[in-house]
Amino acid sequence: MSLTRPWHTYVGLEAGTAELDGPNTVVWLDIDNTLYPQAESNIAGLMMDRIRAYFMRLGMSDEEAEELHTHYYREYGLAIRGLVKHHTIDPLDYDAQCDASLPLEDILRPCPKLVALLESLDRSKCRVYALTNAYKTHATRVLKLVGLSHVVDAIVYCDYSNPDFSCKPEAEFFLAAAEAVNAQDATHYFVDDSLQNVKAAHDLGWHSVHFDEGCEGLHYMSLPTRMPEAERPFLDYERTRRRRTYRISLFKVLILLVCLSLGSVFVGTLRANNALTGSFGQRKQFARPTLEEYKVTTGQQIAETTNKVAVAGAAPTGVPHTADLDKAGKPMTPIDPSEIVPSRKNSATKFEHEHIDFDSIEKLNSSAFPAELSDSISITLAKLYPRQDPHRGELSPQVLALLENPPKLTPPPEPKAAPVIPASNWTLHAWSAEKNGSRTSPADAERPDTQQGAFDWRPAPYNGWQPPLANLTRESKTLPRIQHAFQNGSRFSGRNDDEAREKLIAERRRLVKNAFIRAWQGYKMYAWGADELRPVSRKPKNNFNGWGATIVDTLDTLLVMDLQEEYNYARNHIHDIDFHMIGGTRSAYGQADGRVPVFETAIRYLGGLLAAHDLTGDVLMKERAEELAQLIMPAFETLTGLPVGRIRFDDPTNYTVEEPRGRYERVTLAEATSMLLEFTRLWQVTGNRTYFDTVQRVTDFVDRNLTSMSAFGTLLPTGVYTRPLQLVGKYTFGGMVDSYYEYLIKEHQLLGGRLEQYPRMFGQAMDSAIQYLLRKIRVVANAPSLIVASMSSARPTSHMLKLEHLSCFTGAMFALSSRLLPSRTHDLEIARRYTESCFWMYNSTFTGLGAEDMLFYRPEDQDRFEIVEKKNGKLYRGSANGYPIKGVRSMNGIYQNRPEAIESIMYMWRVTGDEIWQERGWQMFASWMTHSLTEVGVSSIVDVMEVPARKGDGQESFALAETFKYYYLLFSPPDLISLDDFVFSTEAHPLLVPKEGKWREAGAHVPHIRPWTPPPAASGTYAGGENGVRGGMTNSQKHEYAKALRDGTAMATKVDMDFAYFRDRIQKMLNTIKE
Repeated sequence: MSLTRPWHTYVGLEAGTAELDGPNTVVWLDIDNTLYPQAESNIAGLMMDRIRAYFMRLGMSDEEAEELHTHYYREYGLAIRGLVKHHTIDPLDYDAQCDASLPLEDILRPCPKLVALLESLDRSKCRVYALTNAYKTHATRVLKLVGLSHVVDAIVYCDYSNPDFSCKPEAEFFLAAAEAVNAQDATHYFVDDSLQNVKAAHDLGWHSVHFDEGCEGLHYMSLPTRMPEAERPFLDYERTRRRRTYRISLFKVLILLVCLSLGSVFVGTLRANNALTGSFGQRKQFARPTLEEYKVTTGQQIAETTNKVAVAGAAPTGVPHTADLDKAGKPMTPIDPSEIVPSRKNSATKFEHEHIDFDSIEKLNSSAFPAELSDSISITLAKLYPRQDPHRGELSPQVLALLENPPKLTPPPEPKAAPVIPASNWTLHAWSAEKNGSRTSPADAERPDTQQGAFDWRPAPYNGWQPPLANLTRESKTLPRIQHAFQNGSRFSGRNDDEAREKLIAERRRLVKNAFIRAWQGYKMYAWGADELRPVSRKPKNNFNGWGATIVDTLDTLLVMDLQEEYNYARNHIHDIDFHMIGGTRSAYGQADGRVPVFETAIRYLGGLLAAHDLTGDVLMKERAEELAQLIMPAFETLTGLPVGRIRFDDPTNYTVEEPRGRYERVTLAEATSMLLEFTRLWQVTGNRTYFDTVQRVTDFVDRNLTSMSAFGTLLPTGVYTRPLQLVGKYTFGGMVDSYYEYLIKEHQLLGGRLEQYPRMFGQAMDSAIQYLLRKIRVVANAPSLIVASMSSARPTSHMLKLEHLSCFTGAMFALSSRLLPSRTHDLEIARRYTESCFWMYNSTFTGLGAEDMLFYRPEDQDRFEIVEKKNGKLYRGSANGYPIKGVRSMNGIYQNRPEAIESIMYMWRVTGDEIWQERGWQMFASWMTHSLTEVGVSSIVDVMEVPARKGDGQESFALAETFKYYYLLFSPPDLISLDDFVFSTEAHPLLVPKEGKWREAGAHVPHIRPWTPPPAASGTYAGGENGVRGGMTNSQKHEYAKALRDGTAMATKVDMDFAYFRDRIQKMLNTIKE
């Protein structure tokens, strides 16, 4: 291979006054994470934060930024390569915002041993250069700080100022580097921390060393009896296991660098002995220390002065005497050489996990609590809770007083006088059902074959899609019963024979409702009209379009709790929302830039409106839902039909077939596929099949094009690129995937079984999950039933046993499928065990609240146990590692009032009738109230292992929309919002399911819910906005817009469109034609 352009168009060279001629042996050193310790400096982590922030400044969410960064790194070697290719950015500004902003002066220091070893290289035999993917200013800065500027003859770097710059691992980068220093015919030795870069160099004939600081392949049973004396200065037995393995690896790499000066004679010897970290020459796997490297004795000597390596045989281990005890006083196990196994990373054998036993009698019981904590933690629950312990469902007098005495429900405070918005600055988009709504009726939803499909502008092969009309026209099936056959579904306990329990459950529901009233009234008083309330600082927060997300998201909770006057306040606010006015300081979990997060808008707003319509028959809710859906619809105007993640509602861009919307965008799986229920139900209540066709097309594309690309059966990862079609990200049940699977089984229920596609897709995916993702957790003491849906990339050995709170919906999903699908009754065992795992995560922390995620050790992990060396030189396997709980490798301890765990608890109660789920749910509620309850709401928690808990001042709308609702339903009569009458959206919005073969009419009588009637005009009910024209802006919207006018921000510009924009743009899609 040769270069097609001059070398300086590929790379940059910073040589100073150095001569670029010399010996025909060249040593190339990567800089970042190679010449300084990443484990100690965490520079890579700081860099990741800055790169993610840079992506988010381009308008992406945090999840999108992470996925796109990973995609660009894999595709182009550097994030900036993808940014330059697909975004309009200044690469030098990127460098200033990322590399140049790192606080390196506070982190990096010279390592005397490293400097001395590199200085000892025989420079008459070799040249030394730095080879980096960074820009020259960063490279120069790092070399200076680590004291190696004088050692490196020149720096070959990525020249961001060149529009066609190259980088590692591209072959052109290495070839251009060699040409830049006049070393095309030299012998090259290359050290890098990236295996991808090392392989690329090796393929060009360079001798390469993969420097792996983590040394994860080192098994805890393959340590030496004693460390070589020469390595002892690099070891600190009081430090962590990871730190020790890093220093072992570093020492061997440094010795290797010195040995390079001996030239090819030494290389030949190294090939034969394979005695150092890394491999040379013809080996293609450059990995961690092998087993033989560590079978050493105290007689091993590494003589740096002569650059010789001598390896002796292994010494036997001994038997522990009575004093060999771990910190807990238990005998330690000696390490038997016969038990030593090679590193998994160096083995070609795939890891065979233990499948779930559906006939298992293993259950979670009281012996699992309290969880066995790390030896470094001395605090106990008894010390933290000397009186009332929420882990036992007990409430302190202070918390109970707050719950017993909720604030009086009062109207929202009178708003400030609304500013006048000049017509020259803002155009009202008047929407009415007569002019802009569907020309169909709900009855038309039963005759979908009589409606003409929407115009399809897409070119071949994207324009051949057809809806499944033949199956949609048949009557819905009578699906199997979901809920347990309670003795009396109208009683709190579901029983007729236990008055004491009836009274207990009713009292628990009363306290749940009181807690909700406190949070709702706090929101009304301090944040009415805003998206959320900060419950500690009592400040409003707008990060979901500024429309009042908490109000719309909580509509059905108000109705379920029989707070109809509160619903009327909310209703009048909804009347006034201008959906075209996009406000707020954030846009969902990304930067505010005038675009709308499609998925979050659909599940919180559209779902909330539809559920309120189903419970009340309130026509206003249906009409506002349809208006909002029409604004969302252009997100689906892509070639594949997969919606983009963010859109501008009044986007004047002229998209074409050649340059369609979302051509190069990454699609998040859950976001693209989890609007099924909302748009399907909108079709059923309007009769306009276009809404259903839009989301059904998404399902068909996934079914026909994506599932066959899966690395694990029909499971799908977190992200999709459509041009070219590519799956990216992790396979998981957690964030960015979760609701895709959930909606497959729930769409089956909402359609009344009319389409066989959804149970088929769900069954295939769950069979794949059972085979590839669901794993037993075998590293936690006294908890044999725990399971987790592991997280994995497409590699068979990449599984991580991570339990994400977002994945805790899994129990509810499997409980539902175990009843709806007769062939999947075994799913109930998975539902039980997964829900028990999430309950264990709650009840094992000091607060009794669930962490955002927990990463468990795997049984085969090499560092699962401590390694203890006695004075006699013998090694023993000590206590199990884990922090804060033994068996837990790491934990993100944030608690965000999430609903997924209590959702599954509620489902398990409704499906099985087992009262243990009500008891577990009450323990969780007691812990929630103990630590999160404030005078005005419920706050997020910074760390679930800290007591007293530090409040994070967050209360997302789902706390009131989902979490409170599931707790309330757990202690309500089972007939209230029965799982046989409603299907819950991913935002816990209940939607009516078919009955007697027909779609259900909104507002149909629901047990235990009073029929809603609009308040009379003279009632004096506070309007909650301006009580003017529908969609004429709420009071809070007017104030935000006026502020934007004063500040001169981009929001304050006239949108020169009326609804003719929509008639011209999408009327062909929305107004169906009756035959």
